[in-house]
Order: sequence, then structure tokens, then C-alpha cells
Amino acid sequence: MAESSRRRSVALAAAAALVVAGNVAYVLIHGSPGSSISSASSPRAHFATTFDVAHFLKGNLHTHTNRSDGDSAPEDVVAWYRDHGYDFLALTDHDVRSPPDDPPLAPGPTLRLIAGEEVTMGGAGHAVHMNALCTQSQIGGHGFDSAASALAWGAAAIEQQHGIALINHPNYDRGIAAADLLAAPTASLLEIASGHPYVFSQGIDDRPSHEALWDWSLGQGMHLMGVGVDDMHHLDETAKVEPPAFPGRAWVEVFATSNDERSICEALRGGHLYASTGAELTRLRVTAESYTVWPRQRAAVVFIGGEGRELQRTTVAAGAQATYTPHAGDVYVRARLETDEGRAWTPAVFVAPATP
Repeated sequence: MAESSRRRSVALAAAAALVVAGNVAYVLIHGSPGSSISSASSPRAHFATTFDVAHFLKGNLHTHTNRSDGDSAPEDVVAWYRDHGYDFLALTDHDVRSPPDDPPLAPGPTLRLIAGEEVTMGGAGHAVHMNALCTQSQIGGHGFDSAASALAWGAAAIEQQHGIALINHPNYDRGIAAADLLAAPTASLLEIASGHPYVFSQGIDDRPSHEALWDWSLGQGMHLMGVGVDDMHHLDETAKVEPPAFPGRAWVEVFATSNDERSICEALRGGHLYASTGAELTRLRVTAESYTVWPRQRAAVVFIGGEGRELQRTTVAAGAQATYTPHAGDVYVRARLETDEGRAWTPAVFVAPATP
């Protein structure tokens, strides 16, 4: 498939990664479609992909109801996200596919449902979970002799349906190690921030944070995009659950102007999004010579490169911009926003070396 071929070359992945987003953004900012996406030719180190985005749609990609181990009915869960301004939602109960056109849910015109299922597998006795998004039929989980085998099987099953594979919470049950990620080359997304208290996104024992795993995968040539999710299980605030997994703690903002199913699924497939636990962007732009972010709140903007190295840290006022210029030796660049409201993570854009 084209998506599999995209992952065979880091350069090609970088050049193709944000084409849809860039074309949409060009309409938003410049008024008509044009050449905002390019594989720039420059004698200096430069970004291989350019894009300019100023419109985002908010959604949650990991949500449970009482169809599996959540505490509330699907219609109540959908109503919460609709009433809190989300543009799209995936219900991802364990080994239960929730279709995008589930009649009893009636999400209304402002909230789009996309197909979702948490494929619940085991590897060598530990939990290995993947969300299957935008699929056509239920997949269901199985047990395997290793996490790598489970990820390989799950990713292949999702790819067969032209769906989108999200690798869930690697540190949960200490189930997925860094090297295991290589077994799922067709996966598009990796959880790096979660509202669930048991998944240890910041690391545990000698296990690295999920953000560090993301950097490791990028260094291996994978083109995963880090996402934030609720992994919501609890809606009833009066229930004696400690600690609870309530909604509204982490989400994604995709690069799209319409919340139709096709636009959302294509944005997710390409990693055309940023992840958040509270920080927000008003605009995100990459030219051949610069990577610029506009935070909505006062923020410390940290530009991060290969192996998770901090390249530059700048504190900017709300609505101001922070910019990074690529240097020789940069492999990729991404940004992390740190605010009083939470954090946000932008896509990693690979850097083309200087030409002779």
C-alpha cells in the first residue's frame, strides 16, 4: 500500500507527511490553493516539508463505555464530549467496534463519530493494546508470545482494513518496550500523553517516558505521531473510583476544516495534528528555513531534535510566536509547549542536509 511505501524512506515520509494539511492551510491563510507544500531545494540544512495551518478540530481517540469497562452508557459519553465542544470522537471499547453511524448515539451535527475499537492483546503475559480507528469491521484481540508479535499482528489486521493503528500506553503493565515498536511499521500514532492514571506516561522504574519512546522511534526512521488521549473510563463523578480516568484531560487537534469522517481519518493517518493536555495553538507553520508556532497562552516553547535533545527554549506571550531555524546535524525538529494549562506537542518534521 502507499502508506507502507511511505515508511520505507524517512525522506519520502517527511516530504509527504503533511501534504493534506498544508493544502488546507494554504486556503485558510492565503485565500486559494497553491504551492505551500514543497520539497525545498536549498544549499543549507532545511526542512524537507513545508505547511501552514491555522484551523484545528478537537477530538478524543481513546474512550470507554459500559460496552466494556467504562462506567457509563455510550449515549452519555457521546453527550459529554459533544457538550464540551469536541469536534470528533472515537469510542474504543475493548474488542468491540463502535461504528461511525451508530443510530442510538445521535451525536448531532457538531460532533463526528469515527469507527473505533481497542484491540486488546497480550504479549508474553503482558498487556499490548492498539486502537483500531476508521476500520470497517471488528478485529478482536489474541494472546502472543511477545509484544512484538502482538503489535505486528494488530498493525497488519488494522492495515488490512485500511484503518489507522494507534499504539496505546506502552508502559501500562510494562507491556511494550522501545524495540517492540519496530514490529508495527504501518502504525501511524503513539500515545504519549494520557488521562488514565495507571499508564505511567512519564515513565516508571527503568522504563522511559512515552515521549522518549516517540523520539526513539523517530530516530529509527519510523514516522509515528505522538497523541494525547483521555483513555476515559469514568463519567460518574460521584462514584468512589480512585484514581478515576475522567474525560477532558488529553486530546488531539487535527489539521482539517471539516469534521466529515474522511477528512478526520486522513488527517489521523498522516499524523496531521498536534497533541495537548491543555496548551493550544492558533497557528503552526514550517517553511524550508523555519519552524514557527503561535501559542494561544503564554508558553515556554521547547524545540526538540534527535534523541530528544533540547535545541532551543523560548518563552513567549499569548499570541506571540517562537521560531527555530534548522542547523547542520539536525535530524528532525518538533516543538513542545509548556503552559500553566498543560502541554502540547507538534509534529516532527525531518531536516534535509545541506547540499553541495
